[in-house]
Amino acid sequence: MRTDFFDNRLNQRRVFLLSFFILLGVWGCSGNSPNSDGVKDSAVIARVNDEEIVVKKFRERLEMLRRKYRVETSADLDPNSLLLLKTNALSEVIQNTLFRQEAGKNKVSLDRDEFEMALQEAKNGHTEETFQKYLEIESLSAEEWENGLKNNLLIKKLFDKMVNSKVSVSEEEIKQYFEDHQEEFQKGEQIQALHIMVETEEEALRIKGLLDSKDQDFSELAREYSLGPERTEGGDLGYLEKGHMPAELEDIFKLKVNQISDIIRTPYGSHIFKVVDKRKDREMSFEESRKIIHDKLLREQQDKKFQEWLSKLKDQAEIEIKDEILAKIS
Repeated sequence: MRTDFFDNRLNQRRVFLLSFFILLGVWGCSGNSPNSDGVKDSAVIARVNDEEIVVKKFRERLEMLRRKYRVETSADLDPNSLLLLKTNALSEVIQNTLFRQEAGKNKVSLDRDEFEMALQEAKNGHTEETFQKYLEIESLSAEEWENGLKNNLLIKKLFDKMVNSKVSVSEEEIKQYFEDHQEEFQKGEQIQALHIMVETEEEALRIKGLLDSKDQDFSELAREYSLGPERTEGGDLGYLEKGHMPAELEDIFKLKVNQISDIIRTPYGSHIFKVVDKRKDREMSFEESRKIIHDKLLREQQDKKFQEWLSKLKDQAEIEIKDEILAKIS
């Protein structure tokens, strides 16, 4: 069941590419200017089970969080917000160190074939040009991006072994949830839409002109010009559900079958849609709902098990933080 437009077909590859950067801080920030706060990059800011964490690694993670939250400099934050940002950055570096140590203890490793398959999946639907543009936006080199992917895959294997393999959902639990939550299993009005996304409104206007003239097929133009990962499928986004899309895109539900939208601007670029099918709202059957329920209950159990495992991991670890050094870093 489609729950969010940009979290699915339009942006699914981008989400995959970004997911491990949110979890891990494993690459270097661009540039290596002198530190104005006087703290050397080689200084030890924390120890995790006798493994030293140096300030350089902490700064890299802090810089990533600044980019994530669009904070230009520390001067843009009040003291409490800056302390929270630094604390979060150090906490994530420590947690990542613990994960890496646990992977070694439990003989969890990543082979070349696994990495190559994940690499192809991550890049699927992206041309070399659009992928390079993504790296430029994120200020990453290809090597840094690949190192991030490797680490993310390694941590995922660790989670699968230590957490996910130890939880399961029974058929009885699925049936009980379906009976107790009937109101959740309603499919709203749906449309099947084709999509073209380009960077500028000028380019979108040119493509819209071709469509209006009836000289070009929508799917062919999507394959040629669209930046979305669904371009390889002629721009086909599958079925989208009303009420589960960004507000600026809800108007496409007003289109008739075979009608093409006006140009719609979003932070992702300029978009053109064509509706090719419509479905009315209806109740979902148990068979349709089974996988949704299974995945939901499994995630809940995995999250609970993960928190228990992480808490135990931290309790058993010897962690020392140099608060005086953390306080000096700006």
